[in-house]
Amino acid sequence: MKVAIIGGSGVKDSPTFKDALWSEIDTAYRTTNHSGVINYQSSKDGVIFIPRHGKWPEIYGPSAINYAANLIAAKKLGAEAIVATSAVGSLQRLIRVESLVILEDYIDETGRNQNLYGVGFVVHVVRNPPFSPALREILCQVGQQFKERFKGVHEKATCVVIPGDAFGTPAEGKRRSQYADIVGMTICPEAVMAQQLGLHYAVAAFPVDADFDANHEGATLEVMNRMSEAHRVPVFIDEVVKRVLAVDLGPVPGLKGNIINGNFRHIANPTLRATAEELVERYCS
Repeated sequence: MKVAIIGGSGVKDSPTFKDALWSEIDTAYRTTNHSGVINYQSSKDGVIFIPRHGKWPEIYGPSAINYAANLIAAKKLGAEAIVATSAVGSLQRLIRVESLVILEDYIDETGRNQNLYGVGFVVHVVRNPPFSPALREILCQVGQQFKERFKGVHEKATCVVIPGDAFGTPAEGKRRSQYADIVGMTICPEAVMAQQLGLHYAVAAFPVDADFDANHEGATLEVMNRMSEAHRVPVFIDEVVKRVLAVDLGPVPGLKGNIINGNFRHIANPTLRATAEELVERYCS
């Protein structure tokens, strides 16, 4: 089992990647904003780290991230599971800043295109459950092991995913608090695209502000720095990875019986074409 971490603050400070060199891989999945070339680190154990927003100084806001390219890079490098991290805002007083939230569900308000393969192949992903139960269980177990390092551990939270790059207005925050626990900008379409690639995917979210006071200029960055301390997010992620590497997560839920096989030659991207053939062989036989 090879694991890729897609995230940012806190993960890059992990001892796992302390001495890892940066490399790049061309996914051939280009957008108007993005070349399709992804920077990544690989540890001695083969664990992959992909910075979701790109490697400085080529940084992409949530609305401009090439989510598909990040995931294709992970797939091309041999990953079978994605542990995603996300800095989020809390919509509920019970979910405190500097806590750990293992997402159970999400609401997609981004309007971003989820069509990964284009023409010639369709994956009607069943998002019930929306995250890999086996991978999520590991996140929950490790979360309980390290619960003293966070200001609470929550395993039943729903995230509403907004387009970005602007934070919500007070009225939007009030409305969203009626149906969600936290708010973020990057989980969609990442979650559903990971499923379409046959990758196990789950999210560890870290509230860095209350939705009403989100502001990177102020306390939010201070919270992110505290969460990045070695004994907090980095050690949590390291332990998660160790456990994932030691198990077989089995088939990815939501794929069996939900793939419409077309003509692979219509899929322009070579990695996606190979993945489509792999999915048909595994989930349509």
